[in-house]
Amino acid sequence: MAGDVILHVGMPRTGTSSIQESLYYGLDNPETLYFSFDETKAAATINALFAADPSDDPRLRMLGWSPERFAEFQRSAEQKLWNALSVATSTHSTLYLSAENCWVMQQAELQSLKKFIDAARLPIRVTAYVRPRHDWLESRFQEYIARGGRSFRVAPTRVDVINYAERIHTLDQVFGKARVELFPYAPHRFPGNCVVRHFREVGQLDLPMESIRRTPASLSLPAFRLLYAYRQQVPQRRGSKTAVMQNQLLLKQLSALPGPSLRLHPELVAPILDPLQDQLPMVSDRVGMQFPETWHERSEVDCVRSEQDLLNFCQQSLDWLCQASRMPQIRSGSAEQTAQQVAERVEKLRSAIPLSMTIQWNLDATKRFLRRVAQNL
Repeated sequence: MAGDVILHVGMPRTGTSSIQESLYYGLDNPETLYFSFDETKAAATINALFAADPSDDPRLRMLGWSPERFAEFQRSAEQKLWNALSVATSTHSTLYLSAENCWVMQQAELQSLKKFIDAARLPIRVTAYVRPRHDWLESRFQEYIARGGRSFRVAPTRVDVINYAERIHTLDQVFGKARVELFPYAPHRFPGNCVVRHFREVGQLDLPMESIRRTPASLSLPAFRLLYAYRQQVPQRRGSKTAVMQNQLLLKQLSALPGPSLRLHPELVAPILDPLQDQLPMVSDRVGMQFPETWHERSEVDCVRSEQDLLNFCQQSLDWLCQASRMPQIRSGSAEQTAQQVAERVEKLRSAIPLSMTIQWNLDATKRFLRRVAQNL
């Protein structure tokens, strides 16, 4: 059997991290390789290598790398990618690349990536999950706040990410329509409601059930309200590995609070989604089912209409927070005073991470380090 490349391009917010972590930690088959530049995902390095203008790369923008250091990083990363492709060619293996930024790359950038892979004489198959746009907006808003955002900003910075007709057309033009496989992101249709299991089934991957990882699901609306209040009061700590760990484990703790999902009011999403409605027949045809864009039919009950709706805490969530943080009950007062007390207790959750979570985090960090060492020998 000849080797090939499976390019998983997301789209973002469709369980991509779960797929990447499951493949990174769990795939152990010489006939099926997962390559990600010594990290769990390849997105950032793929962007550094093939973006038309990589000047916005975080290594330059945030870490202050010199152009010379960045150029050396590019040369090293390019060699690593070529070596991985060469192994797949010589051993007739399937090589998996997962980079969700490919979903929004321009046609010329994707052509550069394809040309590089073509040089290794490996055919490429592209796979992507496509999520109903109203669900995607809600998930992206959660991600924005989870990563430290503080404003009530529902519209994405790049609207082209949900211009599905344009994105699909670009992929078809570069790779060929017959080699681009699209799936609706519909967890209720997946085995065990799990996108990783669906991905494994489609690719016939030898990935043990115990190796499947599921990153924390979206927060419930009550949990998201606590986090939103916290972000208003306490700016996100950035930069250090400890800050990253504490933020991720804070989100994991908040995910234990049950409740309804975050739903944005139709009035908030209509200005963004109405201009894209005429794409539905084309998208439905490509994913093989009627694409469920039904946000305009939603009940307005429990929908978030304004920022004030996110600072309206239910008593059950406040009781849960006080118990989880081991702090006194919240005193009655103004909305601002309540939000401040919520932030104090969420901060206690962030700074007092349970030992079991810290141990698991450090174990994963050790596994990544040992894998990097093994790949560089």
